[in-house]
Parts: sequence; C-alpha cells; structure tokens
Amino acid sequence: MSITTTPSRVEGGDVVTVRAPTLGWALRRTLLGLLILFVFVAAAASLLYASIEPEETPPAPFSQSQADTHPGLGLDQSQRT
Repeated sequence: MSITTTPSRVEGGDVVTVRAPTLGWALRRTLLGLLILFVFVAAAASLLYASIEPEETPPAPFSQSQADTHPGLGLDQSQRT
C-alpha cells in the first residue's frame, strides 16, 4: 500500500482514496532528485576531466648562451662562432 493512499469502506467494498502528498514528502523527493542529479553531473565532469590529455609543450630550443653556461652540452667547439 502506498503512503499516499488510504483504504475506506464504501457500501461494503474496499475503495482506495488518494491523499495529497505532504510538504515533507515533496521536499524529500526534491532533495533526493537534486542529490541524484549532483552525483550524475559530478561523475560526468570528472570523467570528462580525466579524458582530456594535457598539451605537451615542445622543449625550448638550445641557445648559444646555454652552451656557454654548460660547456658539456650543445654545440661542439668546432660549431661555435
């Protein structure tokens, strides 16, 4: 038997009459619906975020000043100007 119906006796038979939902019932249903919606949107957003691959930035080109600072790296002595 649903919480929104009540049995009553009419001419010896059972008849179910519909009661109007209460404010508390409507608020609980609304809260449950909003909670389900929030969980669904949060899960979709996290899956979307996880599926985005970060951009790979190319390494900066090696400059002559870096070769002077780190003599073991970069250009050979014959290639320097």
